Amino acid sequence: MFPSPRLSRRAFGMAALTAPLAVSFAGQARADGHAAPGDAAIYGASLGSYRITAIMDGVAPLGRGFFFGLPDEQINSVMEANGIGPDLLPAPVNAYLLQSGDRTILIDAGMGGLEMLGPGFGRLSAGLAAAGTSAEAVDTVVVTHLHPDHVGGLLAGGGAAFANAELVVAEAEATFWTDDAAMAAAPEAMQGLFQLAKAVMGAYAGRVTQVADGAEIAPGLTLSLSPGHTPGHSVVMIDGGDRQVMMVADTIHNAELHTALPNIGFGFDVDTGLAAQSRVALFDRLAADKTLIAGSHVHFPGFGRILRDGEVYRYVPATWA
Repeated sequence: MFPSPRLSRRAFGMAALTAPLAVSFAGQARADGHAAPGDAAIYGASLGSYRITAIMDGVAPLGRGFFFGLPDEQINSVMEANGIGPDLLPAPVNAYLLQSGDRTILIDAGMGGLEMLGPGFGRLSAGLAAAGTSAEAVDTVVVTHLHPDHVGGLLAGGGAAFANAELVVAEAEATFWTDDAAMAAAPEAMQGLFQLAKAVMGAYAGRVTQVADGAEIAPGLTLSLSPGHTPGHSVVMIDGGDRQVMMVADTIHNAELHTALPNIGFGFDVDTGLAAQSRVALFDRLAADKTLIAGSHVHFPGFGRILRDGEVYRYVPATWA
């Protein structure tokens, strides 16, 4: 059992940097669900019975201030050692498409038409087309958590962008973001995040499946809780038979910082302490097994491995054809 989340005022305060747009999310989305035109950025590879395709929905211009909780010199030292500039830490927003003979499954849906983090998002549709499919063909959307850069793309024209898809989400995640009491306890600046989550759940009413920790959600796909970033933040193990990948979602927001400094806080964490605890536990497991990962905000296309580096870890990109 995981402890109950503690709403982090510091984290919510950091997240409030984007809150004015979050509050009015409905007015920020273009009717067609796309924030800006752009070429599709995709990368596909065989995964046993599946083909997995990384699709980049856009790039979030995260600032240095989103990372906190450790001495500035320690954070700045890691950034300098990795050639990361002092102001921006660009983070791709990746979704992952799984295709088999009879299934078309999407893991997360990007920011879509929302402009909370600026323009340039909404490339998911073009990515699906480049992968030879469409929103109408998607039968299941797995939601790792209900933050805007993972579910904004689920809405289009005031309704569901995926007309034929079942929405799968952890029960703990759905319960938190649709809880009026939790919404009332959160800072006013963050009400928009709850509003968006409720809008998404409402748009897919009758097609939402809430699952427990460790549930098999499709052949070879297992959803497991890794809470802290949000109460029901989840990772997805994908077993294609001869190859396995774990989609670690927002366990990592910057590959260099979060591996060298796994206890660092991030501005959208609901519970920074629990997020760090979950991250370290997952990193230990991934490093021991040398499991291939995919990440929501890892350098596109997001495939790599977490390895031990003394008392901490390091991220190694995977060359995978």
